[in-house]
Amino acid sequence: MKFITVTTTGNTILCANMITSLRNHSDLPVVVYCADGAREELEFNYEIPDGVELRELNSDIKEHNCYGTDNFINISFKKIEALYNEIIENEVGDFVLVDTDVVFMSDPSEQLFEIMQNTDLEMVFQTDEPTGQPICTGFFYVRNNDNVKNFLEEYLNVVPQAKEMESHKTEWKEVHDQTVMNWILLEKIRINTKVKWTTFPTSFATNGHLYFSVNERHGSETVVHANFCVGQRDKLERLKTNNLWFMGDSDE
Repeated sequence: MKFITVTTTGNTILCANMITSLRNHSDLPVVVYCADGAREELEFNYEIPDGVELRELNSDIKEHNCYGTDNFINISFKKIEALYNEIIENEVGDFVLVDTDVVFMSDPSEQLFEIMQNTDLEMVFQTDEPTGQPICTGFFYVRNNDNVKNFLEEYLNVVPQAKEMESHKTEWKEVHDQTVMNWILLEKIRINTKVKWTTFPTSFATNGHLYFSVNERHGSETVVHANFCVGQRDKLERLKTNNLWFMGDSDE
């Protein structure tokens, strides 16, 4: 099983914090897809742990990109492209796609391997409910098989169509990778390939609204996603004040 993430320059400190939190509990391999300049920034500023591979991403997007911007939307679809490329290149081994603003509070391996070995589920997602979308693509397990490969290929093919389904003339542009995943799996957009999917319990993987905004915590969370928070500075503050920050005092 391999973790996959995507980072840009200016966002690498969140990426390093996510990886550090994972390495505190697990040595599962991580692949970091780096947009233009991000690889050099990671290598210059941080010690890259064993089992972490840095790969180039075909993207010239730079800096931390706030939710709803054009660059945020474009880099979000690059995550799905990276996942698809990994499945094409690797005949065996499942994947976990993880955003850089995720923190691991304990080892996720047991829950993930339980899904892999003892279920036929092909995708399992963190949820943004009760206030957000049912499916969150900030943390999700993906089974490596031909059906999922076909699903992701069809997903990427419908992205141009999906972008035209709702207006982009508002301040917050909503048609990003997560929106399209919800539309397909909830059948607002229909494709030929179906996958078996569900969501993680929030006692295992929780969202930023529950954990930070309303303080609804189980005490057993393994994965905490610092979403429902726009802007890197506010994310850093939330992580620091909740003892989820492992990169010292830097505010960059």
